Amino acid sequence: MNILIAGGSGFIGRALITALQNEHQITVVGRDKTRLQSMFGNAIATVSWQELPLQKAADFDAIINLSGHNIAASRWNETTKQNIIESRVQTNQQLIDWVINQQATPHYYCANAIGIYGMQENGDTAAFDDSTVIDYQHPHDYLAEVGIRWEQSLQPAIDAGLPVTITRFGVVLKKNEGMLKKLVPSFYFAAGAIVGDGQQVISWVHIDDVVAAYQFLLQHPQLTGSFNLCAPNPVSQAEFAKTLAATLHRPLFLKMPAFAVKLMFGEMGECLLLKGQRVLPSRLISSGFAFHYPSLDEALARSLYTQVPSNLT
Repeated sequence: MNILIAGGSGFIGRALITALQNEHQITVVGRDKTRLQSMFGNAIATVSWQELPLQKAADFDAIINLSGHNIAASRWNETTKQNIIESRVQTNQQLIDWVINQQATPHYYCANAIGIYGMQENGDTAAFDDSTVIDYQHPHDYLAEVGIRWEQSLQPAIDAGLPVTITRFGVVLKKNEGMLKKLVPSFYFAAGAIVGDGQQVISWVHIDDVVAAYQFLLQHPQLTGSFNLCAPNPVSQAEFAKTLAATLHRPLFLKMPAFAVKLMFGEMGECLLLKGQRVLPSRLISSGFAFHYPSLDEALARSLYTQVPSNLT
């Protein structure tokens, strides 16, 4: 299969490319072709966004768009919030316009996030799954708006008859990447904490299951529409913190009050740290996908098989 991947320089993209390159022909599109070439070497074809119109869209069997400004990179302001949305919407628009203008029909896979469902109140035991109805006209909060705008930008592809599959990510766990990159150093030095009341739910997934899910979806092109890509056992933040501390063989005795989170991180902290969502991967499971790491202790043990983070050694 000939696959074009956008957003391949992120940690999810790099893991996916590593897994796919032995069985598929991969081309990566990004802003900086020189950086992509230094990252992937000669084994992977690279193209800049400016060069994309010169490529034949019909040569590709599938397009995977993982592009998007890191939502947790910095405190949110209006400019950052606009960049978060535009980085997702505009790359979809550019890719889809390129495909439609050339009358090609690749399978289009687009990332999204479980934030599309809106934040839950802490202590709420209800769960979202792939069949949950989303109010696309009235986003519940900013993260829901991001997800909605992201998915709405796919409508031209759907209208053109392209098969479209959407993967709604939970928190992705990978050693020295993403959330674990930020948390592990503090937990390793016994400075980890339960945040707020600790009841906010974290719907997580191990990177190996993200990659396996994409391989599964590529092998079953009849599976279109939205899929929640998170493990079947979400946990509270308090449980996550306790499990991470135990995996690192470190004590957990600190608490970070909600007011401190709001003071330090503003709206971003309130959405990402003090609120959560209980999300289940119902469609993936019913379609026959089996998670390698369905429980958090297994996933963290796999992620942290060496206790000391590499950046601390």
